Amino acid sequence: MLFHQSINSSSNFNYNIEVYENDIWEHHFHKNLELIYVLNGMVECTVNDKAYKLCEGEFGLCLPYDIHSYIPNENTKYWVLVFSEDFVRYFSKKILNKTANGYSFCLKGEVKDYIIARLINNDNPTVFTLKSCLYAICEEYLHTVTLEDKNRNHLESVSKIVDYIAENHTQKITLSDVARQLGYDYNYMSRHFKNIFNISFTDFINMYRLETATKLLDETDNNITEIALESGFQSVRSFHSFFKKTMGISPTEYKKASRK
Repeated sequence: MLFHQSINSSSNFNYNIEVYENDIWEHHFHKNLELIYVLNGMVECTVNDKAYKLCEGEFGLCLPYDIHSYIPNENTKYWVLVFSEDFVRYFSKKILNKTANGYSFCLKGEVKDYIIARLINNDNPTVFTLKSCLYAICEEYLHTVTLEDKNRNHLESVSKIVDYIAENHTQKITLSDVARQLGYDYNYMSRHFKNIFNISFTDFINMYRLETATKLLDETDNNITEIALESGFQSVRSFHSFFKKTMGISPTEYKKASRK
């Protein structure tokens, strides 16, 4: 299942750092860049349908709207930084409308020591520290991979689609509605959508509805029927079915667990 991390698509020097132990991340995407460093063990990464294995001491960098996932081996610990393009504006110009033919890379010597000391082992880096470290990382990344042109207007198309669905997912909308509102031919839109997201339109929009529904389950006392309809699901039955398929439990079970 694919999902859009909207929280990781905001600019204005937005960033977050997390350390994970054996955590699995299913296919997701966002506008901001994402850097991973394996502290110990090994992580199987998929980026735009290409598989990579990151071992201890290796980095990987996802570009804007890359669809990626992480599956770590047992006893694996990895560090992740998601950051907006504001920190590396010159680099962001270099990768505009580009895709990379690689993903993983290594740092060596004093540069690696500096990055580990000032960034990876630093819980609260300053903006200046982030910029200096990220530019050093991006420089090595550009020495390692080859950038290639993306399909024309790819990023613009992704951004328009994501923004429209994010704003309208609680309404009854179809792929035809999205195509018409964004000025695309329906047949082109259908092919384009599958090529970009590798998921059906129904499942894609239902992921947004699911995110809205879980917030309502967490934060309100509304009943299940009200939450299903407020989130944009067309029936309680479809809400139950998609929720359980994705979350592994029913909405009622989720609500009880969240109130404990």
